[in-house]
Amino acid sequence: MRLLPFETSVRARMLRGTHYLPDAGDETAAGTASPLARPTAVLLHGFGGSRVETTGVFVTLARTLVAAGFGVLAFDRAGHGESDGEFFGTTASGDIADTAAVLAALRESPEVDAANIHLVGMSLGAVIAAAVAAEAGGVGGIRSLTMWSTAAVFVDDIRSGQIQGRSLAALDEPDGFFDFLGMRMGPAMRDDALTFDPYARAAAYDGPALLLHGTADFVPVRYAERYADADVFGDRAEVVVVEGADHGWAELPQRDELILRTVSFIQTHSERSAS
Repeated sequence: MRLLPFETSVRARMLRGTHYLPDAGDETAAGTASPLARPTAVLLHGFGGSRVETTGVFVTLARTLVAAGFGVLAFDRAGHGESDGEFFGTTASGDIADTAAVLAALRESPEVDAANIHLVGMSLGAVIAAAVAAEAGGVGGIRSLTMWSTAAVFVDDIRSGQIQGRSLAALDEPDGFFDFLGMRMGPAMRDDALTFDPYARAAAYDGPALLLHGTADFVPVRYAERYADADVFGDRAEVVVVEGADHGWAELPQRDELILRTVSFIQTHSERSAS
């Protein structure tokens, strides 16, 4: 397996990630030394997270997909991980626009099949992935969408003046911020959420979607199930509720099921065999 650094400039900020690829020479075009363009999965981490995700679950997924012949891009969104930008200014709408720009840059790689892109999102990353998939359309469409622990609840939480039971009142103080896992979240996230509709932003996506959610998740499963309603994805969505799984999929065997189902789903909806 090869791990290549990925960088692209978006809104004058450098976004950084890792492009996972099978070893060179595993699959080459007949009569050339150039690798074939591969079906590629793009991984979107949760709010306040990074491209490896909770206890490295994105690394596990990337390695499993690469073993099946896929390329994988995991990147840190602005204000997260090793990417530029301040967490203070992050918003869901900004992340959606940035992710679309990252996909456009990724499609320029000769090792990426630009017509065979799959999105996997975790928590808020799932909400972002769904909106990006909806806006991609046409030639730049998304072949499949996998959503883990979908955190569409963030809109209702913020509108009620709290996040995970903690008040957002400090945002109204001079130079105020909300302490999210030791990072300063500014008022931009709250202000954006007041007019953000996760389901309306996702509804135009017309491909297959797999939503995986645990019974021990602090986000109620109804927020995932709402995507399967007729006015969003309808019967294009499959919602799988995993007994005992928490928000971060931090325990076995639930994590094994998560990886197995995700890889199988992506393989099924890839244009060609990626083995």
